[in-house]
This record gives sequence, structure tokens and C-alpha cells, in this order.
Amino acid sequence: MSPARILYLVLALALPASAAEPLLRLQSNAENGLSSGQALELELQVLVPSYFLAAPQFPTLQLDAGNQATPGASLNLSPRIDGQSWAGIQRSYRFAPLPPGDYQLHAGEVRVRYADSQRQPRELALPVPALRFSVSAASSAPSDTLAPQLRLTERYTPARTDLQVGDVLLRRLRIELDEAGSLLPPALPLSAPPGTRLYRSPPQLDQQGERVIQRYTREEEVRYLLLESGELEIPALTLQWRDTRNGQLQQLSLPARRLQVAPLAAVARHPVSIWQHLALLLAPMLLIGNALACSDHGRRWWRRRRLHRCLRAGTPRAALQALQSWLDCFPADQQAWLRRHLHSPIGALQAACYGEAAEWQPDALRLALQTLPRRPAPATCSSAVDWRLNP
Repeated sequence: MSPARILYLVLALALPASAAEPLLRLQSNAENGLSSGQALELELQVLVPSYFLAAPQFPTLQLDAGNQATPGASLNLSPRIDGQSWAGIQRSYRFAPLPPGDYQLHAGEVRVRYADSQRQPRELALPVPALRFSVSAASSAPSDTLAPQLRLTERYTPARTDLQVGDVLLRRLRIELDEAGSLLPPALPLSAPPGTRLYRSPPQLDQQGERVIQRYTREEEVRYLLLESGELEIPALTLQWRDTRNGQLQQLSLPARRLQVAPLAAVARHPVSIWQHLALLLAPMLLIGNALACSDHGRRWWRRRRLHRCLRAGTPRAALQALQSWLDCFPADQQAWLRRHLHSPIGALQAACYGEAAEWQPDALRLALQTLPRRPAPATCSSAVDWRLNP
């Protein structure tokens, strides 16, 4: 084999090896030029001919003016290069809106671990390609074709302007920001007017779009507690922001709102009559009396009074019925104890009702009832306890 053929074979074998090295690609929106207020957007793509052994380490990128951007959303790629399938990962960067001037991307590197053609682990540091671009000054003439990027609306509840001391005025504020990019809706500069107290709820932030934010919406509720009467003015609200589409400084305002706050109306006091006072005094007494009458002690007291009335009237049958009703209010053991102590008067009463006795003296039963103790003692059991076990 000639030396020329040998050299050609060596070059043919070396070309695939050199073509199989990882690649780092950079894409940006600065190719067509940027205007003042626009943001620089970059995409870094890491491609390997086989597969990754670990996630690539993407750096934080920085411009000359100190503007930094961290890696954003990740995207998996599988392109075909020279008829072969490659594996890739793409990360996006977005910088803040830039003023006019010349810029240069600082050097950085992406560290990647992958398997070579022999399935052996390799690790490389791929330098980020250089990037130089310019940002031109935006035109000062306003553009009538673009819709407002930011919109601010408000709504009051209640909608009327005549209020009273102690009322609460609810103010709902809504900000809509289109094509926001990395710009967030501005905060609302609110303060409590004289004669009011301000309560702010945490704002709610919502977004439309995942990778590229199309619209931000910020809603906030503010409550004004009216403390003083007279004419009150909620001052106008002014917002300033820079339109990221053309770099122009914009301003948006909401008008002031005037309120007429009336003093707190006095509550009419009606005189209270003597009958209402008596009703207020008697109501708890009646409740207490009803509770006592429905209790065991109350029933015994009422039935004993009935028994005394029957004794004063001298009617034996009515007295016997009243006595039996009074004894029924006690437990069985106390009832037996009372019957033993009132044995003689009860026998005389029964003889007057069912026997042949012509004369009955109710004083004997009345004196026996007066000598009884207030609380009869329960009967004691005199039977001995049998400790023997059942067979």
C-alpha cells in the first residue's frame, strides 16, 4: 500500500472521531438588533453524539453593565446531524430591558458529562460563544398602533358617595400587563387619607403563559374605615412604568374620589315604663319558682300544704287522700319510716274513714306532722349479710 493511501485511511478514521465531539450552540434575538427597553433573550444548546451521564451545568451569564440572567426553562432535544441522532438539552436566558449602548457577553462555560463512542465517561467544559451587540435608542414619537401595555381599573363598593362614620368602603384595584416578559406589574402607592384607616389585603398575582409570559394580572382589595365626618377625598392614583416594547416611559392615573361622610346617627332611646321594670323583675322569679315547684322538694311542699288545708277543714276522706299523695313523694325507705312515726294518727284517720268511730281529732295528726324532722332518715337494713358462697 502506498504512503498516500495510508495517509488517506488515517484521515478518514480521524474525521468521525473529531466530528463526534459535543457541540454548544448560541441563539439570540440580538441578530436583528435591539431597541431601547427591549430584553436580550438567549438560548444555549448542548449536543452530544451519544447520551448524557449527568445534567449539564449551565452558568449564570452577565453583560458589561452588570445585568445578569440565570438559566430558565429546560428543553430536551434529539436532532439529527450528518444522518446520526444526537442528544441535546436547551436552556433559555432572559435579561432585563436594556438602555441604548454597546454590550458584550462575558465569557462562561458549560460543563457536560457524556459517554463517548466507546461508552466511556468523559467530561468537558464548553466555552460560551462570544456575543457583541448594540441597543439603539427608541423613537421618541409615540406609536398609535400599539395598544396600551398596562391597564388599571378600580371598583368601589358601595358605589354611592354619601356614607356615614363607621362605614367601610371597599376598593378593588386590577392591573393587567401585556407582553410582560420578566417585568412584573408595579406596586400600588396607597396611603390612608385623613379621617380614615386603611386595611390592605395581600395582592393576588396571576399569569397567562408558561415559558413566555403573555399577561400578568394583579388584583388587590383595599378597605377604608371612615372615622370622621365631613368631606373626604381619596387621592388620585398614578403609576409610572417603562413600556418594554418601545422603551418609552408611560404614566397612567386614576381620578380622585370625593365622599361626604355623615356623623354617626344617634340611637333613639324610648323611656321604659314601670310595667316593663316589673316584668324584668318578675320574669326570673317566675322561672325560679317554676323550677322549684317542679322539683321533688317543691312537690312535697305543695302536697303538705294541701294536707294541712284538709286537716283544718276536718274532712277525713280528703285528709286521707292528701296524706297518701304526700307520702308518695318520698322514696320507699323514707315512706316506710314516716308511716312508722305516724302510725297512731294514721290509724285514727283510717278508723274515721272506714270504721265506726263517730269522732275524729285532726289535731293529733297535725301535731305529729309538726314534730317530724325536716328530712326523714332512710330506713336501715337490719338483716345480716350472708357471706356463704352459693353451691
